[in-house]
Amino acid sequence: MENLWVALTAVCLLGGIFFAAVGVIGILTLPEFFSRAQASTCITTLGTIGAVIAGLIFAAVEGLEAIVFVKLLLIGVMIMVSSAVSAHALTKGTYKRGHRPHGEGFVKDDYKEDGFDAD
Repeated sequence: MENLWVALTAVCLLGGIFFAAVGVIGILTLPEFFSRAQASTCITTLGTIGAVIAGLIFAAVEGLEAIVFVKLLLIGVMIMVSSAVSAHALTKGTYKRGHRPHGEGFVKDDYKEDGFDAD
């Protein structure tokens, strides 16, 4: 039974590492700021989910105190919320300065519809 929990923890960690690696590849290869900002939130959000779940499984198997579970959950929630909020703030600020995607532009420009256009 111990091997099952170790394998499940490893799968969760590998899932987090996979999404972090995909996000890094996205940051390095995507052509513009808006796409790279989305890739960077993939790293923190999905990578954190894998690490937090692996930590929760480990804490349960080892019989650690309940405060460890609470801390892990708070860390996960705070990282996921702050990542989304910071990425939104950066992209909104970049939009406000007049930067737009190359080529076709946005499929749907919500900021322009809300009257937030820099022009």
